Amino acid sequence: MTRILILTDYRGAFYSTARTRHGLCSMDVGRVVRQFERAGHQVEVTGFADLNLAADVHGVPVLYTSSEDPGLLYKSWIEDLVLALETAGARTLPPHRFLRAHHNKVLMEALRGQLFPKEAARLGTRAFGTYEELERSALDGRWPKVIKSAYGAGSDYVARAADRAELLRLARAMSRAGSPGETAREYARRLLRRGHHPWSLHRRKFVVQEFVPGLTGDFKVLRMGDRYYTLYRRNRPGDFRASGSGDFDFQDTGGVDREALLDYAERVAETIGTPLVSLDIGFDGTEFHLIEFQCLHFGTVTAEESTHYHVRRDGGWARVAERCDVEAVFCEAILRHLGRRPAPDPVGLTVESRPSKH
Repeated sequence: MTRILILTDYRGAFYSTARTRHGLCSMDVGRVVRQFERAGHQVEVTGFADLNLAADVHGVPVLYTSSEDPGLLYKSWIEDLVLALETAGARTLPPHRFLRAHHNKVLMEALRGQLFPKEAARLGTRAFGTYEELERSALDGRWPKVIKSAYGAGSDYVARAADRAELLRLARAMSRAGSPGETAREYARRLLRRGHHPWSLHRRKFVVQEFVPGLTGDFKVLRMGDRYYTLYRRNRPGDFRASGSGDFDFQDTGGVDREALLDYAERVAETIGTPLVSLDIGFDGTEFHLIEFQCLHFGTVTAEESTHYHVRRDGGWARVAERCDVEAVFCEAILRHLGRRPAPDPVGLTVESRPSKH
């Protein structure tokens, strides 16, 4: 019997689903526990604040949620605890680096550079910790360019700059930091102190990368264990961004070969190596591009609203008609990642009856 530790946030939430109950978008923790217990595992559920960091967790699988709180203040605390667990030998799923990359485009791009060096080179991504660092830098490659704040969900704080002047203007606004008091004191020091080395008042980190032309939309692909769910998102009218457009289709692929898309998504997901991953993928008419990825606490509409999924079978892809039971599929993905195959029924786990969402 394997012990599994599940960590929930201060509201009792765990991951997210397309369902909302009393303002809470959370998986049903009770159903998750029952699925694991039926597969022969001992499950402990606790809140982050009640976690005993002195306990022996060596080799224990730890499933935990993230947070999208304003300023990511609570998420910062979660990061501290997950790193402590990982240091103590726990098997954190996903590893701490992917938690740090959640809503952190700077680290996500750094990981892309390590995991997918050729793709990163195509985008020519540069990361900056201050506006002044960008101002002093020469940027190679073609224009326009895309600038992204490290923080922000979806397409928030993502913009396109036609030239260097526009990029500097956008970066200055996007990276602004410091309180009015801090700003006033710094300007006073600059005026009154001879030889003063200025402190930056623009310290919100951001990335700059090549703009990929020819994208009329993108694909959201969720990998959950062996299952791949796909969704095509068209760009907003008059915009280069698809995230947040609300214009999506589960059947259309924008003229892109679905098997080629799934082949690409599988290669990316296997390289990342986590049991769950959300991929934003673009196609420019010739090549696929990994736009962003997240390994936990991502939206599950792509899976829950789909009527089917795809699975690798006999060297190709099989389309399986099924409504997604997200808790069952989540548990199946985790168990297969841990190397413990569940019982041989259609989804590998018992699917409980539940009320219709409609």
